[in-house]
Amino acid sequence: MTEQESTAAAARVAYEGARALAERDAAHRAHTERLLLACADALDACDRLLAAGPQDPAAYQHSVRLIAGQLEAAATGAGLEPLGAVGERADPATHHVVAVRPAPAGAVDDEVLEVARRGYRYRGHVLRAARVVVAAGSAAEERTQAAQEGTAQG
Repeated sequence: MTEQESTAAAARVAYEGARALAERDAAHRAHTERLLLACADALDACDRLLAAGPQDPAAYQHSVRLIAGQLEAAATGAGLEPLGAVGERADPATHHVVAVRPAPAGAVDDEVLEVARRGYRYRGHVLRAARVVVAAGSAAEERTQAAQEGTAQG
């Protein structure tokens, strides 16, 4: 390969790289604009709701739920994943335990009993861990109860 061909090949590679970067930037811009427009729609709905005032508490609450659903749909559609649900096992990678309560019947240790604040993950990265209340003591209580039953039978 001559020096001129080598320079031309390097220029093609640089051009292709720049073109791919420009396409990714354009896609990212379009993605961000779609998300921002969805948020703007939700903000407009909030403005209309606040202007009308809470005349009927049930209707007002329903409207707030609709707006929250609109925002959640926009965020999840953009790739945001909520973290933290009642009944799942707490995971240190995605949950921050804010309180521990005695385990109710049927619950297991580290089971989420309450979600104080949802967490979120985006593209595999935890943006915010879920703040949760977890159960504790069920295993110890079950062992104690089994031991007491064993002593009572023996």
